[in-house]
Amino acid sequence: MEITSKILKKLLSKKYRQEFSLCILEGEKIIKDHKDLVVKVFSEDSLQNLENYHGRVAVARIPKPSTPTTPFLVLDRIQDPGNMGTILRTALAFGFKTVYTIDCVDPYSPKVIRASSGMALRVNIIDTDYAHLPTDTLYYLADLNGSKPTPVKTTNFGIVLGNEGQGINPIFYQMPHYQVVTIPMNDGCESLNVAVAGGIIMCYTHFYEWT
Repeated sequence: MEITSKILKKLLSKKYRQEFSLCILEGEKIIKDHKDLVVKVFSEDSLQNLENYHGRVAVARIPKPSTPTTPFLVLDRIQDPGNMGTILRTALAFGFKTVYTIDCVDPYSPKVIRASSGMALRVNIIDTDYAHLPTDTLYYLADLNGSKPTPVKTTNFGIVLGNEGQGINPIFYQMPHYQVVTIPMNDGCESLNVAVAGGIIMCYTHFYEWT
């Protein structure tokens, strides 16, 4: 398939990103860092008739999901592109290379790609549902009524981060093995942004690898 400016415009839609298995990269550094996935780079002249694009833009392949690894993340109905991008970038930094998504914002949208600095393309993202999650592992559920997260001496676990407004789906409390974890906070602060909370919990639970 020839990648034209018409195709580029279609890739603003999730429907066509899924149909073509392609996404948009913006910025010289992101394009350079992912040149192995890039299939077409557009010059500024070729973008003159397209709104919102005034710099370096490329189209890249979306990697196919691969065999799941542990530890992993489960993102339960995360809707904000900024949160999604930040979580994916942080997950890769802390060794959570597999991320399951359930009814989330598209991780390959331009806003998420920007927020993740392109790292969304380096994470093994598996879009799934509650019924097809692994059951033979321990789940740490990030919620407000649990115990402080502690270092874990195994990689066979997953961390669940819930929707920005509604939290974690109660179905996770039916998992065979789970533990609710809460970040200790000073009085007057009831909760943290989900991306910040996710980063802290990933750091706590995987801290043993640094020692």
